[in-house]
Amino acid sequence: MIGGIATALELFKIALGVTHSARDDYYRSLLEATVAELEDRGIELDSSVVADVQLIVDYAEFNYRNRDGSHALPLNLEIRIRNAKAKGRLNRA
Repeated sequence: MIGGIATALELFKIALGVTHSARDDYYRSLLEATVAELEDRGIELDSSVVADVQLIVDYAEFNYRNRDGSHALPLNLEIRIRNAKAKGRLNRA
C-alpha cells in the first residue's frame, strides 16, 4: 500500500483544503496508521483500486476531524468499511 500513500496524501490534503506541505509528514503518518487499522480489521487494501484509496482518505479525514471522539462514525463510512471487510473474506474463501 506504500505507493498509494502518495495519492492518498494528495486527496487527504484536498479534502482538508490544505495547499502547503508543512504537515505532510504528520498526514502521511496518519494515513499509514489508517491503513494499518483497516488491515487489522481484516480489510484487504489495494492501492490500484480507487475505492480503497478513497476509503483510506475518508476514514483518515474522519479520524483527523474527530480527534476528540465526540462524533460517531458516519453511516456511509461504516457501511463502506463493513463491505470492504466482507469483500476481503470472500477473496480469502
